[in-house]
Amino acid sequence: MSPDEYDSLIDNLRKLPGEFKALVEKRIELFTLEVGERISSLFAHAIYRIMGIVFIALGLILVLFAAANFVGNMLQSDSLGFLIVATPILVLGLLFFFRRPRSMVIAFRNKMLQQFLQDLTDQMSEFENDSDEGDPNPDQKEPDNQNSRESQKPNH
Repeated sequence: MSPDEYDSLIDNLRKLPGEFKALVEKRIELFTLEVGERISSLFAHAIYRIMGIVFIALGLILVLFAAANFVGNMLQSDSLGFLIVATPILVLGLLFFFRRPRSMVIAFRNKMLQQFLQDLTDQMSEFENDSDEGDPNPDQKEPDNQNSRESQKPNH
């Protein structure tokens, strides 16, 4: 190895930690942007669904008001009509309030955690693929190292 090649190699090795740090910072920035994009998309869908629920609820309230008036006119007592229509709704609301479905909460939490871990795994595999592409001698890899990487990749 000539002295010029040796100096060039030393200079490249000195630059390596800075370049690696810049790469990691860019990956973190990209991951943050992707998470932010998914969160904003989630909020947009949530707002859209909430608006749909609000309009359905308003329509249901008007239908229940009409039903209460109808029952009240049949019984010739408006208050009794409202009481008869409101009772099943109150009972149903109390059931939902006091008996929170824990399985739904757990399933939702597990789904969000699984999605987060999947995104993190994808990001890490992209990082590994990018670092493998930058390797000047891919044929000189140790077979055990390559097999252990493949065993850590998720199955899709």
